[in-house]
Amino acid sequence: MYRRPMLLNKLKNRKYGTRQSIGLIGTHRGVGVTYTAFMLAFYLGEEMGKRTAFVECNRHHDMERIQSAYEWSREDTSSFSFHQITCYKEVMSEGIAEIYNKNYESLIFDFGTDFGTNWNEFLRCNIKIIVGGMAQWNQKKLIELAAYYKDFNDRETWLYLIPCADSKVTSSLKKIIVGKIHTIPFEKDPTKPSKNTIKLFRELL
Repeated sequence: MYRRPMLLNKLKNRKYGTRQSIGLIGTHRGVGVTYTAFMLAFYLGEEMGKRTAFVECNRHHDMERIQSAYEWSREDTSSFSFHQITCYKEVMSEGIAEIYNKNYESLIFDFGTDFGTNWNEFLRCNIKIIVGGMAQWNQKKLIELAAYYKDFNDRETWLYLIPCADSKVTSSLKKIIVGKIHTIPFEKDPTKPSKNTIKLFRELL
Protein backbone atom coordinates (compact mmCIF):
# COMPACT_ATOMS: atom_id res chain seq x y z
CA MET A 1 0.00 0.00 0.00
CA TYR A 2 1.26 3.48 -0.87
CA ARG A 3 1.66 5.55 2.26
CA ARG A 4 1.99 9.31 2.07
CA PRO A 5 4.93 10.67 4.14
CA MET A 6 4.23 12.85 7.14
CA LEU A 7 5.92 16.24 7.24
CA LEU A 8 7.72 16.17 10.58
CA ASN A 9 10.16 19.08 10.57
CA LYS A 10 10.73 20.72 13.91
CA LEU A 11 9.01 24.08 14.38
CA LYS A 12 11.16 26.88 15.79
CA ASN A 13 9.60 29.82 17.57
CA ARG A 14 11.29 33.12 16.68
CA LYS A 15 10.25 36.72 16.17
CA TYR A 16 10.67 38.55 12.87
CA GLY A 17 9.96 42.04 11.61
CA THR A 18 9.44 43.10 8.01
CA ARG A 19 7.10 41.05 5.86
CA GLN A 20 8.63 39.38 2.82
CA SER A 21 6.85 38.92 -0.49
CA ILE A 22 8.75 36.62 -2.83
CA GLY A 23 7.75 36.18 -6.46
CA LEU A 24 9.08 33.32 -8.58
CA ILE A 25 8.69 32.98 -12.33
CA GLY A 26 10.38 30.65 -14.81
CA THR A 27 11.77 31.00 -18.30
CA HIS A 28 9.94 27.84 -19.44
CA ARG A 29 7.78 24.95 -18.18
CA GLY A 30 9.51 22.29 -16.12
CA VAL A 31 12.42 24.50 -15.06
CA GLY A 32 11.66 24.06 -11.34
CA VAL A 33 9.70 27.14 -10.21
CA THR A 34 7.24 25.22 -8.05
CA TYR A 35 9.94 22.93 -6.64
CA THR A 36 12.08 25.92 -5.67
CA ALA A 37 9.08 27.78 -4.21
CA PHE A 38 8.11 24.69 -2.18
CA MET A 39 11.62 24.45 -0.73
CA LEU A 40 11.47 28.15 0.15
CA ALA A 41 8.13 27.64 1.90
CA PHE A 42 9.58 24.91 4.09
CA TYR A 43 12.74 26.86 4.75
CA LEU A 44 10.80 29.95 5.87
CA GLY A 45 8.01 28.11 7.65
CA GLU A 46 9.89 25.28 9.33
CA GLU A 47 13.53 26.34 9.56
CA MET A 48 12.84 30.03 10.28
CA GLY A 49 9.49 29.65 12.02
CA LYS A 50 7.68 32.29 9.96
CA ARG A 51 3.98 32.27 9.19
CA THR A 52 4.21 31.55 5.48
CA ALA A 53 1.76 31.56 2.58
CA PHE A 54 2.70 29.58 -0.53
CA VAL A 55 0.42 30.82 -3.32
CA GLU A 56 -0.09 29.12 -6.69
CA CYS A 57 -0.76 31.90 -9.21
CA ASN A 58 -1.08 29.78 -12.34
CA ARG A 59 -3.21 27.03 -13.86
CA HIS A 60 -0.63 24.26 -13.83
CA HIS A 61 -2.46 22.30 -11.06
CA ASP A 62 0.82 21.48 -9.28
CA MET A 63 -0.57 22.50 -5.89
CA GLU A 64 -3.29 19.87 -6.23
CA ARG A 65 -0.58 17.27 -6.79
CA ILE A 66 1.42 18.54 -3.82
CA GLN A 67 -1.67 18.24 -1.63
CA SER A 68 -2.16 14.61 -2.65
CA ALA A 69 1.51 13.72 -2.10
CA TYR A 70 1.68 14.50 1.64
CA GLU A 71 -0.37 14.44 4.83
CA TRP A 72 -1.48 17.91 6.02
CA SER A 73 -2.81 19.20 9.32
CA ARG A 74 -5.71 21.04 7.64
CA GLU A 75 -7.26 20.78 4.19
CA ASP A 76 -10.20 22.38 2.37
CA THR A 77 -11.20 23.04 -1.22
CA SER A 78 -8.93 26.05 -1.75
CA SER A 79 -5.99 25.59 0.65
CA PHE A 80 -4.12 23.22 2.98
CA SER A 81 -1.73 23.78 5.87
CA PHE A 82 1.12 22.29 7.87
CA HIS A 83 2.41 24.07 11.00
CA GLN A 84 3.34 27.62 9.87
CA ILE A 85 2.76 27.01 6.15
CA THR A 86 -0.51 27.51 4.27
CA CYS A 87 -0.68 26.58 0.59
CA TYR A 88 -3.27 28.21 -1.68
CA LYS A 89 -4.39 26.59 -4.92
CA GLU A 90 -4.86 28.45 -8.22
CA VAL A 91 -5.20 31.99 -6.89
CA MET A 92 -5.70 34.58 -9.62
CA SER A 93 -4.98 38.33 -9.34
CA GLU A 94 -8.28 39.20 -7.66
CA GLY A 95 -7.51 36.79 -4.80
CA ILE A 96 -3.94 37.92 -4.13
CA ALA A 97 -5.00 41.07 -2.25
CA GLU A 98 -7.07 38.99 0.16
CA ILE A 99 -4.04 36.84 1.01
CA TYR A 100 -1.89 39.95 1.45
CA ASN A 101 -4.37 41.12 4.09
CA LYS A 102 -3.88 37.97 6.17
CA ASN A 103 -1.37 37.79 9.01
CA TYR A 104 1.61 36.24 7.17
CA GLU A 105 5.24 37.12 7.69
CA SER A 106 6.31 35.63 4.36
CA LEU A 107 4.38 35.26 1.12
CA ILE A 108 5.70 33.14 -1.74
CA PHE A 109 4.02 33.53 -5.13
CA ASP A 110 4.50 30.84 -7.78
CA PHE A 111 3.76 32.65 -11.06
CA GLY A 112 4.69 29.71 -13.25
CA THR A 113 5.85 30.93 -16.67
CA ASP A 114 3.03 33.35 -17.45
CA PHE A 115 4.82 36.69 -17.77
CA GLY A 116 1.90 38.34 -19.55
CA THR A 117 -0.70 37.76 -16.84
CA ASN A 118 1.51 37.88 -13.75
CA TRP A 119 4.23 40.40 -14.54
CA ASN A 120 2.73 43.32 -12.58
CA GLU A 121 2.21 41.13 -9.51
CA PHE A 122 5.77 39.84 -9.87
CA LEU A 123 7.12 43.40 -9.88
CA ARG A 124 5.23 44.21 -6.65
CA CYS A 125 7.15 41.53 -4.74
CA ASN A 126 9.99 42.61 -2.44
CA ILE A 127 12.16 39.75 -3.70
CA LYS A 128 12.05 38.79 -7.39
CA ILE A 129 13.34 35.38 -8.47
CA ILE A 130 13.64 34.14 -12.04
CA VAL A 131 14.34 30.42 -12.44
CA GLY A 132 16.22 29.31 -15.53
CA GLY A 133 17.67 26.10 -16.97
CA MET A 134 21.32 25.08 -17.21
CA ALA A 135 21.23 23.78 -20.80
CA GLN A 136 22.85 26.06 -23.37
CA TRP A 137 19.55 26.85 -25.11
CA ASN A 138 17.86 27.56 -21.78
CA GLN A 139 20.69 29.86 -20.73
CA LYS A 140 19.97 31.80 -23.90
CA LYS A 141 16.33 32.19 -22.80
CA LEU A 142 17.51 33.60 -19.49
CA ILE A 143 19.90 36.03 -21.16
CA GLU A 144 17.20 37.23 -23.59
CA LEU A 145 14.75 37.72 -20.73
CA ALA A 146 17.25 39.69 -18.65
CA ALA A 147 18.06 41.88 -21.66
CA TYR A 148 14.37 42.55 -22.32
CA TYR A 149 13.89 43.92 -18.78
CA LYS A 150 17.27 45.68 -18.53
CA ASP A 151 15.71 49.13 -17.99
CA PHE A 152 14.17 48.33 -14.59
CA ASN A 153 15.89 50.37 -11.88
CA ASP A 154 16.11 47.55 -9.34
CA ARG A 155 17.27 44.82 -11.73
CA GLU A 156 20.60 44.44 -9.88
CA THR A 157 18.64 43.05 -6.91
CA TRP A 158 16.81 40.39 -8.95
CA LEU A 159 17.77 36.80 -8.21
CA TYR A 160 18.41 34.31 -11.02
CA LEU A 161 18.38 30.72 -9.77
CA ILE A 162 19.49 27.77 -11.89
CA PRO A 163 18.84 24.29 -10.49
CA CYS A 164 21.89 21.98 -10.47
CA ALA A 165 24.09 24.36 -12.51
CA ASP A 166 27.85 24.15 -12.10
CA SER A 167 30.18 27.05 -11.39
CA LYS A 168 31.09 27.46 -15.08
CA VAL A 169 27.47 28.16 -15.98
CA THR A 170 26.92 30.71 -13.22
CA SER A 171 30.28 32.39 -13.85
CA SER A 172 29.57 32.89 -17.55
CA LEU A 173 26.07 34.24 -16.87
CA LYS A 174 27.39 36.70 -14.28
CA LYS A 175 29.42 38.33 -17.07
CA ILE A 176 26.26 38.98 -19.09
CA ILE A 177 23.31 39.41 -16.73
CA VAL A 178 22.87 42.23 -14.24
CA GLY A 179 21.59 40.63 -11.06
CA LYS A 180 22.48 37.89 -8.58
CA ILE A 181 22.99 34.47 -10.12
CA HIS A 182 23.13 31.29 -8.04
CA THR A 183 22.72 27.57 -8.47
CA ILE A 184 20.13 25.63 -6.47
CA PRO A 185 21.44 22.27 -5.20
CA PHE A 186 19.53 19.12 -6.05
CA GLU A 187 17.21 18.09 -3.20
CA LYS A 188 15.57 14.68 -3.09
CA ASP A 189 12.89 15.93 -0.70
CA PRO A 190 11.88 19.63 -0.97
CA THR A 191 10.33 19.51 2.51
CA LYS A 192 13.77 18.81 4.01
CA PRO A 193 16.25 21.24 2.45
CA SER A 194 19.89 20.35 3.06
CA LYS A 195 22.42 22.44 4.95
CA ASN A 196 23.76 23.79 1.63
CA THR A 197 20.31 24.92 0.50
CA ILE A 198 19.53 26.44 3.90
CA LYS A 199 22.83 28.33 3.79
CA LEU A 200 22.02 29.63 0.30
CA PHE A 201 18.53 30.79 1.27
CA ARG A 202 19.93 32.59 4.32
CA GLU A 203 22.37 34.46 2.10
CA LEU A 204 19.72 35.37 -0.48
CA LEU A 205 16.90 36.37 1.89
